Amino acid sequence: MSTPETSPIRLIMFTSKDCVYCPPVESIVREVIGSGMQEIVHVSTIDIDVDKESASQYHINALPTLVINDEIVLEGGMEDEAVRDLLWSTLLNYAFTSGETEELMKSALLTITMNSIDSLNNTSILRPSVGDYAHISTYQLNLLSLYSLDPLIPHFLYRAGYKLGMYGIMHHILLTLNPSLGRTPKRKMRFSKLGKALELYFSNREIYSTKIAHGAHVVEQTENTIHLKVSELASSSIGIDVGEPMCGFTAGQLAGVTVAVMGTDASCEEQICLANGGDFCLFKISIDQAFKKPTLPPLEDKDERTIRKQNFYEVIHETTKIIEDSLLMRKAQRHNAGDFIHISVIQPIIITLKLLDRLSGVLLYSGGRELGIFGSGKNLLYRLVEEKGSNGIVSLEEGISLLYDYLTHPTSHLSRDYGRVRSIKIDEKTYHIEIEENLYVSGMNVTNLDKTFCDFQAGFFAGRLQILIGTEPQVKEIKCQGNGNDICIFEVKI
Repeated sequence: MSTPETSPIRLIMFTSKDCVYCPPVESIVREVIGSGMQEIVHVSTIDIDVDKESASQYHINALPTLVINDEIVLEGGMEDEAVRDLLWSTLLNYAFTSGETEELMKSALLTITMNSIDSLNNTSILRPSVGDYAHISTYQLNLLSLYSLDPLIPHFLYRAGYKLGMYGIMHHILLTLNPSLGRTPKRKMRFSKLGKALELYFSNREIYSTKIAHGAHVVEQTENTIHLKVSELASSSIGIDVGEPMCGFTAGQLAGVTVAVMGTDASCEEQICLANGGDFCLFKISIDQAFKKPTLPPLEDKDERTIRKQNFYEVIHETTKIIEDSLLMRKAQRHNAGDFIHISVIQPIIITLKLLDRLSGVLLYSGGRELGIFGSGKNLLYRLVEEKGSNGIVSLEEGISLLYDYLTHPTSHLSRDYGRVRSIKIDEKTYHIEIEENLYVSGMNVTNLDKTFCDFQAGFFAGRLQILIGTEPQVKEIKCQGNGNDICIFEVKI
């Protein structure tokens, strides 16, 4: 018997031979589902002239009609971008209703926690050749590209952060920074000590120095709420007013760790954000308030969604100069905390997103592809193309060579993300990209999970190669350091 975790999402498309709007909509459906959802979304196409009974059963009045899990989500023709937005939002909403692999997530986060503690204590180095700190821009660009996908993404990240707060390293660090927190039975006093521990957690300290922020201060506290001000938080220290809060993952993490410490329901809201015109980030943590399932944002206002997406593209482009200034030490993003963060800040995000539900891998891949196509660093890529004497579109072999030069170039923000990078030609249409000491998964070694975790990077490589070769290649991670392999291997095919 199938369960909510194994049952596929059923998508039915009703068409007819005479329907002029059907072919473009069907093409977009295949494109979206083909980006990695084949195993979780089952697509059927029904010609209403052939199967009149099904058309009558679903009360089909216009073509094309899309039905997802017996619910009509589209009737009639629609612009291409609106169809994509509708599919993404609807499928993400179904993802929120799917079951969760709690035990797998706990096991994976426990392994990361143990490895990260060794690294933060300087008892081991997870990446001997490049070190265990990476440039802050990698973290920020990943978040920006994910946010650009859909208005539901901030809620998605909040939910992933909530799981990380419950099961990840933050709980351990809080107890280490303030040992009395775990020895205080009285609820009111423990909640007060939690506020003090959070101040230490976000401070630019020597012990367990993740560099996630510069400092924090509890500006107000009651029996049920903590108002926590955080300065130079890594996720929002972009130097640009994005137009909406950028710290949904951190808010979720604060709610989750409060549940773990207090043993009661909790929620967290970011009231002020550095990336939304504020001078700092202000979080309101409330206990005895359960996590609420987010509602699906309205789909009707197409212009609003298009403007939001375009805004994020522009922000990503604007970060290019900021990243360049930081890497060349002309101007720091964060004057006090510095522009490098420990990889333990980034790795758990990938794990929690990947294991959150069935659509997460597709979400990460699509975010990476968006960054690859629209993100910063393309000026360097075009300069490398000119140096090679190439004009316009190049072959896959040339594209792989240029991608290698780009990933390893000293002025690229990715230069500290990997150790050694290799490209291997398998045949005329297939190449492998091998990466050692991968920022996202080095030291994880979660051998009890038969999964790969670097979907975001696979999407990014696909996006960058699409710029070079003029068509989107198929990029899939076939081996991953995250589940015990020595290297990550990405297979690239036309």
